Amino acid sequence: MVVIGLVALQGCNAPRLVVAGETCSVKAWQADDFTLQDVLPGRETNLRKQSMYVVHGLPVKSFNVRSEWILAVDSVLIPLRVRAEENGAWQWSGTRNFYQVVREGVMSLEEEHPARSGSYLPEAAFMIQCDESGCTAVELPLARSLEAFAMP
Repeated sequence: MVVIGLVALQGCNAPRLVVAGETCSVKAWQADDFTLQDVLPGRETNLRKQSMYVVHGLPVKSFNVRSEWILAVDSVLIPLRVRAEENGAWQWSGTRNFYQVVREGVMSLEEEHPARSGSYLPEAAFMIQCDESGCTAVELPLARSLEAFAMP
């Protein structure tokens, strides 16, 4: 079970984020943009909606494109893909699927569920970089919600 929590070490003001029993340092970083957009399927399936998270920003020296990147949001951990943009900024993106029960005969996709974090973060989101030297987290601003769109 993956457990996530924000703790302050006694006698130290440096915040730490605990993920799967590993303590990550929380670094200061300012995302240029953090958005959330829901995509609705164009036909009836067990997939009710797909939430797309996108973070844009200039990387700091300690960021590594080859690291594993995870978004800790609500009560789940969402794997992120990262790519460098032409202007030197990076874009991190990940999706979370939501499912529903459907009537017999309707196409059902294999359900994919993100790992549970063990905590509920209603007002916070963290982007976590994991590599062989450990993990580092940055707190993100509240996600800017974009208008949902339906697939044709």
